Amino acid sequence: MSQCAKQPIGLAHWFIGSLVHSESGIGSLRIIIFSDLHANLEALGSLLSAEKKPDAYFFLGDVVGYGPDPGMCLSWMRSNVQYAVRGDHDHITVNRAEFVLPAEERELALATRDHTLRQLRPADLAYLAAMPTTLHVELGNTKFFLVHAKPSNALTSGIDIATASENTLRAEKQGVDADVIFVGHTHVPAIRRVDNTFFVNPGSLGQPCHGLPSATYAVWDDGHLQIHHIDYDPQPTIRKLGLIGVDPDVQIRLAEILERGM
Repeated sequence: MSQCAKQPIGLAHWFIGSLVHSESGIGSLRIIIFSDLHANLEALGSLLSAEKKPDAYFFLGDVVGYGPDPGMCLSWMRSNVQYAVRGDHDHITVNRAEFVLPAEERELALATRDHTLRQLRPADLAYLAAMPTTLHVELGNTKFFLVHAKPSNALTSGIDIATASENTLRAEKQGVDADVIFVGHTHVPAIRRVDNTFFVNPGSLGQPCHGLPSATYAVWDDGHLQIHHIDYDPQPTIRKLGLIGVDPDVQIRLAEILERGM
């Protein structure tokens, strides 16, 4: 999903708790956590250039939608990502369902869906269909929970973990056996601790919506969690948007999001 039609959340929100330490004693392990790639191959390339290969990748959903390169992004995902959950765009692409989005975002999603379907092979669709909506992962001594939107609604209703009340977050972690809960969907990065549980949203790698155009992701490194951002050139992606057969006003709006992060 994209929340870019809304007022962007300020830098202070995604900086909250940007460096924390788990008490789980996992030892040496490096995990890259990213979400909402949205068929942006250049953003993915910027991540691969910035980071050496980790011990594991966690992906929080929405490989496809909005962007020009769904097939190539899925090809890389299928070969490299060990742990991934389905996002609402992934789900709708496979099931040909209706988008549950605000009007402008729904227009952009519908405008790019035909291009997405033209680019995907049967193996790509099978991969999307097989992605779970939630995933429990235990590595070392730490229990991770992966979901696209939030534990209580995996696909279509996100949560702003920076501004949500503690009671709201406590309700979300009810019944979830995890030290760290990873969510995506809002495209706004943040880390927050509630009791002994960390909530982490890495933001969006492929369609940032935090008020800056930088791609964001999170890193778990030897028990530390941190949000990272990458300044990359979105112009190659924007030029490709002009070749996928969408209306000029759709192309302009998608380009504005990539250029401004909002």
